Amino acid sequence: MGDSSVIVHLIRHEKTKANLERKYIGWTDESIVYDKVNCIVPIHTDVVYGSDLKRCLETARLYFPNAVFHPFFELRELNFGDFEMKTYEDLKDDERYRQWIDVPQKVTPPNGEAFTAFQKRVLDCFQQIVEHPGIYVFVVHGGVIRLILSKFCEEKNFQEVVVQHRNIYTLFWDDIESLKGGEVCNRLSVAPIMVNENL
Repeated sequence: MGDSSVIVHLIRHEKTKANLERKYIGWTDESIVYDKVNCIVPIHTDVVYGSDLKRCLETARLYFPNAVFHPFFELRELNFGDFEMKTYEDLKDDERYRQWIDVPQKVTPPNGEAFTAFQKRVLDCFQQIVEHPGIYVFVVHGGVIRLILSKFCEEKNFQEVVVQHRNIYTLFWDDIESLKGGEVCNRLSVAPIMVNENL
């Protein structure tokens, strides 16, 4: 790693009950389900940045028990408004939902958050945190990771990006100025977080 390079690790929080039920969960503050599993995380850090919601804090404690967690409201998932805590089956006959699914960048969920507002708060916060060369670890939401990957990875479209639980998405820049200028990363890698059932 060079003196001016940047490495950013993005990790999605562990699953909540709503995730298991395939519900849209944005600002609902639900705890993770698997809070006692023995995870083998292939990176180490003393500092974790993330959303201020419980599922991110609890995941950070699970994966990095000795690290300091810095919570940010700005790193929350999209506010899904009237679609919050509902499934596809609940919403599939709602015309507003179908329009939103087709073009989420242009259609806002009723009583929810516009994509442009979500994008601005997340990317502004991300670039305020990652302002110096070094290694950064984030525990955030699927939508937040999709947004960052679609912004900083070549040929990544927000609607096409799939972000799984228990994976580490790592972006590399050769220098901090490239990131500050909004340039795509030099490299992206994905590594699994394993669960040791024998411990």
